[in-house]
Amino acid sequence: MCNERVRLFGMYLVCLAYDGCISSRKRIKQCSIQYTKKILKKKDRRKEYHCQVYLKLYPTTCKCTLDVIVNSTNEIINDNQSILLARSRLGKVIKPGVVRVRLVSSLFTADSDVHEDPSLTKLEIVKKEHSNHSFDKQFALQLKNNQIGPGVIGKLFLESLDPSNGSYNNESPIYELNLSLSSEYQINPASFPQKDAHTETCGCILSSDESCLTISDQCNLKLSDTKLIHRLAEPIRCQWKNIGRQLAPCFSEVDLFDIHEKYFLTDGNHECAYQLLREWYIRKPHQADVRFLMTKFKLTFDVIVKIHDEIRKLLTCK
Repeated sequence: MCNERVRLFGMYLVCLAYDGCISSRKRIKQCSIQYTKKILKKKDRRKEYHCQVYLKLYPTTCKCTLDVIVNSTNEIINDNQSILLARSRLGKVIKPGVVRVRLVSSLFTADSDVHEDPSLTKLEIVKKEHSNHSFDKQFALQLKNNQIGPGVIGKLFLESLDPSNGSYNNESPIYELNLSLSSEYQINPASFPQKDAHTETCGCILSSDESCLTISDQCNLKLSDTKLIHRLAEPIRCQWKNIGRQLAPCFSEVDLFDIHEKYFLTDGNHECAYQLLREWYIRKPHQADVRFLMTKFKLTFDVIVKIHDEIRKLLTCK
């Protein structure tokens, strides 16, 4: 590179001797363009990217997310909740154009609750003018048979679009990664809550299947008792914002922000959940009851069980 610069500088000095000569100026410009293209070509050749695939499981709902990260570095993400399924060993050059991320597995289906694309494909447009071609794609998935692993649980393909024929290069993908899950993380059917409904002595039917979940009149208490609200606030303390959003237009984002600002820093999420439930009853007393809380907000099965346990404890104490 130093020799190239010396050569260009020498050429520049020669051209200065012919100041005003148009041909000399054109020659300088031409050499400058060629040199710039050469440097950019070398830089593009050095820029290689790695691919990593992470899995996050939610056993109580039989759901999971798959996170595909394409980056110039290959450092493992420090996330205790995510499981590394695949990691490229060699870097690959990703050229500008359309890149397709495709998941192939018989163990997963697209999560229809969040309108995930059933084809399990994502597209990324890599722009020519951007030097950084890193990107991140996520899949929302549902386990088919409530079990997963150990071993290879799927394949992930990164494929570039061939502009000449409009098809993706399947024979020579950018990456083809086996998604492997060790026995340490395997999930068996016994690890998931059974969807078979079982009836409690109070008459409630608890199930992870929303169509089977039933709350008896005995346990369907109005949220008018502060002791009840305090008990219910604990199981939902990490979900109070999500519940508040689902109660719209009863609560707006401004309302949720106000609750957070007033109570979170001093008393934490438990107090925020308490204030939300209390305010819910004030605003809509005909709606704010245990049945609505347990059946309308897509709560996880463990939260449903905890809420029911708190209700039974309260009724026993009376």
